[in-house]
Amino acid sequence: MVSSSLDKIVVDEAEEYYCKALVDLGLYPNYSIEVGDIDGDRRKEIAVLSTAGDLLKVFNIDGKLLFEKRLKSTGCWGTTIFDFADIDGDGKEELLVPEGVPGEARVLALDENGEVVRQREIHVETTDDYGVAVPMVGAFKRSADSYGICVAVAGGALLAFNEDFELMWSIKGLRKDFGHEFYFLKLPGKESELIAFITVDHIRYASPQVEGELLIVNPVGKIVFKKRVRDLIDDTHFDDVALDDFQGDGKPEVLVEKGFLMEYPSGKIVWNVSHLFDHGQWIAHIPNPEGPGRLIFITELWGYRGKSRLLGPDGETLWVLGAHRHTVIDWGLYPRYKVVPTRVHAIDWTNSGKYEFVFGEQMVRRRGAPRIDVKHRLKIFVLDPYELQVREIYFMDTMRKDFFYNGEVRSRATDVDGDGRPEYVFPRQDGKVMIIGKRV
Repeated sequence: MVSSSLDKIVVDEAEEYYCKALVDLGLYPNYSIEVGDIDGDRRKEIAVLSTAGDLLKVFNIDGKLLFEKRLKSTGCWGTTIFDFADIDGDGKEELLVPEGVPGEARVLALDENGEVVRQREIHVETTDDYGVAVPMVGAFKRSADSYGICVAVAGGALLAFNEDFELMWSIKGLRKDFGHEFYFLKLPGKESELIAFITVDHIRYASPQVEGELLIVNPVGKIVFKKRVRDLIDDTHFDDVALDDFQGDGKPEVLVEKGFLMEYPSGKIVWNVSHLFDHGQWIAHIPNPEGPGRLIFITELWGYRGKSRLLGPDGETLWVLGAHRHTVIDWGLYPRYKVVPTRVHAIDWTNSGKYEFVFGEQMVRRRGAPRIDVKHRLKIFVLDPYELQVREIYFMDTMRKDFFYNGEVRSRATDVDGDGRPEYVFPRQDGKVMIIGKRV
């Protein structure tokens, strides 16, 4: 049973999964979206930036615009990364956002009214390939009760500040660009977080001369892992990184979305299943219910043959999505438009230790396609990894001719409404965010 309503999510008669809220952003954020509790009421707000990074909007989950702020930024690709963190310990998370151009760049901490409560000037002389001077800001745990703020600076520098925006350490002489996010990782049993990121000559261009490296840095600024991308695969960067005891032998490993598992910190390849993917993009993983190690799900982005799959601790394939499950767009109506997956999440809806893998679909405009509004029914897939059964949640979406899309749907899985259970936060291409829950 599929609803004709654009806002209602119906998978079957029982309506087990449903849309708890729908927030109209008025823009499409691509990478530039994050959720956090800016007012301390235990309900998270949604913050987004425009494609250029020059307009910041913050909404509550009732759809009310709390504030918007113009920023002096000049991006072109919707790639600016920002974060939330309670840096002053008052129970409210500040919004940590970069702004500016070379010579006038800074990092801001904003409160619930959009007022600047802390700021730090950032010395930068250039921009990345997308025109952004400070492409990424993120908050990492230094300990159980302290944060660090890491800042990626175009031209090749990583800076880390404490909660008072005082410089703790810096790493300079990196490659010019970064891509595309910070990945905050924890070693088993540790409270502090490691910072993983990609440093690359050019994030927008993929010639054989472009080099990229995966670096992992500890909370005091020491590089503890380094891997050249082209040592593994003919590409310039990785798109997702995970760290855990994937094989269950008591030793941590590093996993990248192309299908390589590596020893930590040596970088030695444990297994390689990159041949199973056209273009792996996102990773989610859960405890293996049948023994040691982890189950891993990797979703594709630019692959159209349904190769997104569930892997076991040794890289063995347990389940494959299959091209037959993907929505097919009628090229008679919308020529050269295709459908591809989005970011995958492992969601424990009831906090019981039982997970489902969840990911949605998005439309992409292939080269030569007309720039038109494309309205179509799409799917969210929910995979039960224990029974290897998949359910499909249907929703309507519109890929708008006046919006820019770079292929990133930066969905989230977190407790948004404060009821103690996680929701799936999914930005649609029509500029609206669905907050999806499961009835329990």
